[in-house]
Amino acid sequence: MITNTDKCPSCGHNGLIDKVQEETLTYGGKSMTLHDMHGKFCPECGEGIWDEVSYRRYTEAQEGLVRAIKGDASADIRRIRRKLNLTQAQLALSFGIGKIAFSRYERGESKPPAPVLKLLKLIDRHPDLLKEIQQM
Repeated sequence: MITNTDKCPSCGHNGLIDKVQEETLTYGGKSMTLHDMHGKFCPECGEGIWDEVSYRRYTEAQEGLVRAIKGDASADIRRIRRKLNLTQAQLALSFGIGKIAFSRYERGESKPPAPVLKLLKLIDRHPDLLKEIQQM
């Protein structure tokens, strides 16, 4: 069905077409296919707009795929902290970050800065580095 009132967000063509199609997501060498994705698509350039349900499915699947590749940062932080036998406050002090920050990172309420996460992963592999960091 052609809807003449809808305009393509990319090329401006009038008349997007309602379609149901598959969408393949790829990240870090892994792929997944979402079936029965509903939206309106431009017959000229192929650009499309997902409906609300399909858009939610797409974003949730995308986040899940990234988590599957990168891992869960909050779980990694908690595991490393426990391995080091430190409280959140002690780890925060070692990093020069507020103690509430690590609590938020571990609960997934906020995303840790990339350098903090990289440093934690290094300390996970080389726990002796923690003493050097604490002396700085």
